[in-house]
Amino acid sequence: MDLLIFWDSGAPGGLGLPVSRFIGDLFSLPVQICPNPLILNGYVGSRRQTDARSVLDTLAIFRQRQEIPDPILLVCGTDLFTEGTASLFGLARPYSRVAVVSTVRLENTFYGLLENEDDLIDRLVKESAHEIGHLFSLEHCTDPECIMYAPLTLDDLDRKKRRFCPECRNLLDRAVPRAGI
Repeated sequence: MDLLIFWDSGAPGGLGLPVSRFIGDLFSLPVQICPNPLILNGYVGSRRQTDARSVLDTLAIFRQRQEIPDPILLVCGTDLFTEGTASLFGLARPYSRVAVVSTVRLENTFYGLLENEDDLIDRLVKESAHEIGHLFSLEHCTDPECIMYAPLTLDDLDRKKRRFCPECRNLLDRAVPRAGI
């Protein structure tokens, strides 16, 4: 099994390789990163945001039609929301094995701060790993340093570590298929 990361043209370029390496290490799985082959649906002009559920619908249909067995994460550069929320860092649909993460609210410039590529990579790794964790049936964790903790703010996300707590790590190790096992 591989993890597939579709990198949308609207997401900051040049970050796919470092992000994929960290993700691969966290899950002990090979990661394939490739350009996003899909057109993103669900843009709502009045909000200037994209409905994350519409994006997940498109990803799920693509995954099914292409008979892709591996989980897919889409990294996009459009601001996301779902019905009843103002915004999202990302969203996963475990039963379809697809997830999406937006870089918009992970970037310092969104908050009027100086651009910092290291901050963006760190946040992108943590949020991507969080959504991929859901694809392996992990739930939200109460440990604020665990990747599976549900961040409500950027500060919450920044406090998280690039690791799973022991309990989540144990659950993940039981859920992730390993070659030769």
